[in-house]
Amino acid sequence: MMDFGNTLVKWKYEIVNSFVPANGRRISNGLIENRNKSIKLLKHSSNGYLNWHRFKTRIMYSLNKDSTYHLYPIKNKGDFTE
Repeated sequence: MMDFGNTLVKWKYEIVNSFVPANGRRISNGLIENRNKSIKLLKHSSNGYLNWHRFKTRIMYSLNKDSTYHLYPIKNKGDFTE
């Protein structure tokens, strides 16, 4: 029980600071944990990347919510030629 009390005394500032809201919201590491899980899942399902640059690029692509992938390029109606 003394160890628990000593831990509370040692980390008092950090514990109290964790309840202080920033910009009206509590700070959470949930987003970072989710991204870390996504990277680990990608690494596990890839069966190993030999090229670090390709692996890094794949991570950045998979975490970017704005990226889209189309099997065939989408052409505008005016660009289509027969």
